[in-house]
Amino acid sequence: MSEAGRAGRAAPDAGGWAARTSADAVLALTFLTRLPAPTGRDLAVGSLGRSIVWFPVVGALVGGVLGGTRLLAEIVLPAGPATVIALAAAILVTGGLHEDGLADTADGLGAHTTRERKLEIMRDPRVGTFGALALTVSTLLAWALLSGLDGTECLLAAVAGHALARWAMPVAAALFPPARVGGAGALMTVDRVRLAACSVVAVAVAVAAAGGWVAGIAASIAALAAVGVTAGCATRVLGGITGDVYGAIGKSVELAGFAVLVGFWT
Repeated sequence: MSEAGRAGRAAPDAGGWAARTSADAVLALTFLTRLPAPTGRDLAVGSLGRSIVWFPVVGALVGGVLGGTRLLAEIVLPAGPATVIALAAAILVTGGLHEDGLADTADGLGAHTTRERKLEIMRDPRVGTFGALALTVSTLLAWALLSGLDGTECLLAAVAGHALARWAMPVAAALFPPARVGGAGALMTVDRVRLAACSVVAVAVAVAAAGGWVAGIAASIAALAAVGVTAGCATRVLGGITGDVYGAIGKSVELAGFAVLVGFWT
């Protein structure tokens, strides 16, 4: 076959790969944020698993929004209120997905009742006592950790923490079973190759943002520990993880990443 023929034959494959990659990136963006995208969500079983390589990238984008807002706000405000505005900006971009998952998970795990009733409580859109307490503590902890950093450090910590938080979701999906067949916790199915690629991206972002291997790897290890604790507790109580638990995992990993980096930098 001539070179022209080979080129003509390869072009459709290259175009198909580019289209699939673009679709995966858009799916990750629309699933993890509320940013506008040219296409809607496709949440068929297995579809999220194809897009997980982009999860840490989207997380880094959210962290960039948080850190960028802090840098802008502190032009006219002290670090404390500037950090509050920055945290609000990240919640606005994501639609509070992790916060909602954390609150629902806390309400479910905190209830002294049967497994089935716990799952029903987690589906209730109302926030209970345990959920409100979890949101308050997590928000105060995030503020306390980030407000003590200067603007640039806050940006870097936010990028690393949010990238690791989105990486944590496919890690949990690979290690723990869903609590309900057909539930949101079963939407994400991952294979080893994509999970490995996602892990490389997440750790690379963490290392780059941390400014060195030691801090970046330490933050990544802390993220894995947070996944194990949060998902392990949910699995022991609920028999697996749900969509809400994914949010709780993301929030716990985000805070763990912040804490490790603050420890290295201060």
